[in-house]
Amino acid sequence: MPSAGSSQPDIGFVTEPARQTPVREDVDVLVVGGGAAGLAAAVSAVRNGARVLLVERYGFLGGTLTNVTLGSICGMYTIDGDEIMQVAGGFVAELVERLKKAGGANGPLRWLETASMPYDAPTLRLVADEIIDECGIRVSFHAAAVGVMKDGSRVSGVIFEDRAGRWAARARTVIDCTGNGDIAAHAGAAFEYDPALLQAPTTMFRFAGVDTERASGITRAELHDRLERAVEAGLQLPRTAGGMFSPRPGVMHLNITRVSRDGAPPDLLDSDDLAWAEMEGRRQLALYEQAFRRFVPGFEDCYIADIGAEIGIRESRRVRGDYWLELNDVLNEARFDDAIACSAWPVEEHSAGRATRWVFLKPGTYYQLPFRIMLPRGIEGLLVAGRCASASHDAHASMRVAATCMAMGEAAGVAAAFASRERLALRDIDVAAVQARLLEQGAFLGNHISERTL
Repeated sequence: MPSAGSSQPDIGFVTEPARQTPVREDVDVLVVGGGAAGLAAAVSAVRNGARVLLVERYGFLGGTLTNVTLGSICGMYTIDGDEIMQVAGGFVAELVERLKKAGGANGPLRWLETASMPYDAPTLRLVADEIIDECGIRVSFHAAAVGVMKDGSRVSGVIFEDRAGRWAARARTVIDCTGNGDIAAHAGAAFEYDPALLQAPTTMFRFAGVDTERASGITRAELHDRLERAVEAGLQLPRTAGGMFSPRPGVMHLNITRVSRDGAPPDLLDSDDLAWAEMEGRRQLALYEQAFRRFVPGFEDCYIADIGAEIGIRESRRVRGDYWLELNDVLNEARFDDAIACSAWPVEEHSAGRATRWVFLKPGTYYQLPFRIMLPRGIEGLLVAGRCASASHDAHASMRVAATCMAMGEAAGVAAAFASRERLALRDIDVAAVQARLLEQGAFLGNHISERTL
């Protein structure tokens, strides 16, 4: 039988000797993954009195925002006429304010029927370090999660490997912020993953040598028209519309490649497919460099200045939780008694073709996300925050964005700290108390939550 996540057949087995793994850490809250959700979860948990360890596989924090260099923080806003209204506060608002003070964010920027916050990825790395240092959070970098410890159905810790070897961290609550649901999968949680249904990934990059004054005046429709001309001229661009932001004068960030194989997205849990996707994404950059130089004003002298450290993955495992967020919830302004976050981001689905499917929410509206989407069904001691939380393919196409992931992470951090302090199972904590604390921290949970007595 092939190994899970590999298209290659097994060619034998190795019997490993029994071994003892040292427990290096024993904490209240273990956060695995230092991306948007993980950074928010760790900060929120420690600010609520928990002893926290944050483990990250790279040597810096920010996840997709910094190692993919996403370009803009999406999901913070809804639009009603000329008014841009914020639907994600708390930690993400603090992070944006810090980025602005450091010269690393400028916005919000309105486009299509929504708005987002462009940011500078290197600045975000520095700001994340500052926040972690101020909070006194212990961080372990360059560590990969390779297994979990369980007591029955309860996750009691995670096993890691780093350059020093194999070690374990024990925790009262583990928060899976890996994006791919790695810890939940190790724990045996149910998840949905269909390679034929996945959104196509994107390799992000930055052009330098850009006349940003001219380039910034190009509308999305005009850019699409220019790149369609490039296709007509023989350049086989997989996508002709995308995001374009200028974090610095002379620099333009692009979210515009699309990686598919024979008309289908690559299997991102398959090591061979993932290796091919990484190289294919970089191959596409040469095509876009030609296209922009020849057809897009302001890019005549552009060159590739930076490429994301890894391909941008929009969708992989979606862990089955106590509640499964559906498309109807997104489009019909769903409300929940256990709401811990809100989002107004449209359904943004990247299929294998050149077009992107957008389904926008009604102006000025938002939907809520319930606490239950972070509770993996049948598993105790584990929260799942971020894009691997419990949602259908269509609903996930809206809730997967950075600001929403930070809001989920912030809520997970509060809940984990409360569970540790009160010695309660996650399903037994007072969600109203979590909501009240989130409101104190500046989170937006929706008007009907904010106005009631908690």
